[in-house]
Amino acid sequence: MGKRIYIDELATELAAKHDSSQKQAKLFLKVLVETIQKGIADDGLVKVKGLGTFKLIDVDARESVSVNTGERVMIEGHQKLSFIPDTAMKELVNRPFSAFETVMLNDGVEL
Repeated sequence: MGKRIYIDELATELAAKHDSSQKQAKLFLKVLVETIQKGIADDGLVKVKGLGTFKLIDVDARESVSVNTGERVMIEGHQKLSFIPDTAMKELVNRPFSAFETVMLNDGVEL
């Protein structure tokens, strides 16, 4: 799992790279996050070019089993937030693995 990065750390890096104050950078990040939150609340979808798409997805109600009691329980339907990286972001993340070759794991195996 990767390192958590907090707004203050992002603001410090942003301020250093763009010769601005920590306060300005933190305000920019706060407004960015608020804008994404508002867009999701209003439309259920926000696209940020170069970063990706934030999207609300409906999750249907389903039956499960309580790990504590073993009883069957009903989990109510709800929404969850999904993030799909932009093509440029995906390529940046996957670049170190681009030389890898696809190998079929079940090639020649009969079940």
